[in-house]
Amino acid sequence: MSAVDMTKIYGNKNYKGKWVAMIDHETKPKVVAHARTLHEVLRKAKQKGYEMPLVTQIPKKVLPIVGPFIYTE
Repeated sequence: MSAVDMTKIYGNKNYKGKWVAMIDHETKPKVVAHARTLHEVLRKAKQKGYEMPLVTQIPKKVLPIVGPFIYTE
């Protein structure tokens, strides 16, 4: 599986802090609904005919991760 570019979704100011429902998330993600609550975004997606979209909450602020992850046992 290759990486999926989510920068347009995470960078969209209309989605910050909200829930988004997406389709085609494995190839070219497309937002079909967004709302302040999980219940509301699922309702909006269902009204548009999407019964099982991928749903995620977009953070208000995207922070970079700096440094390596070191696993020790």
